[in-house]
Amino acid sequence: MRAVRLLPLVFLVVVAACSEPDPVELTVGAHAISVLFPEEWEHLDYGDKHQFRKDFERIALEDLGRQGGTLGEAAVRVMTGLGENERRSEATRRLFSISGREALEIDTWDNTSHEFRKRYVFVRDKRNLLAIHMMQGKFADMKAPFGDLVASLAYTDSLEIESDPVTGGRD
Repeated sequence: MRAVRLLPLVFLVVVAACSEPDPVELTVGAHAISVLFPEEWEHLDYGDKHQFRKDFERIALEDLGRQGGTLGEAAVRVMTGLGENERRSEATRRLFSISGREALEIDTWDNTSHEFRKRYVFVRDKRNLLAIHMMQGKFADMKAPFGDLVASLAYTDSLEIESDPVTGGRD
């Protein structure tokens, strides 16, 4: 009889353990987003830049401010600023959308060996650019957490204040 009473309690514990974690809302500069943290990764909040780290692997979410030109042009400029150079080249490029916003995924690798891959995802929210990128570590160890992080990313709001059409933003 006692085992029958414990059965609902055991069921609730199992269901709670199997449930998906809730997304966490973050403000990354001008970007109000929600993400699922990579399991067992530490989160650091620097305001305009958030970092996830585990051992030697680092993934960043970074507000890059207003960026002109096409998304592809802005991405290339930003990647150069983040340390991509003439010894690295683009391995793959893919356009998709996140919360109805244009997104671009670019993988890079060493020109000679085609090793040392890095992945970047750029999302344009109005004129502001959000970058999710692999800062350091082994691509194989970061690929799944990075993909999960990007797949979970959703915009919850836009923090950019549009200028008043009458005053043009001037008070």
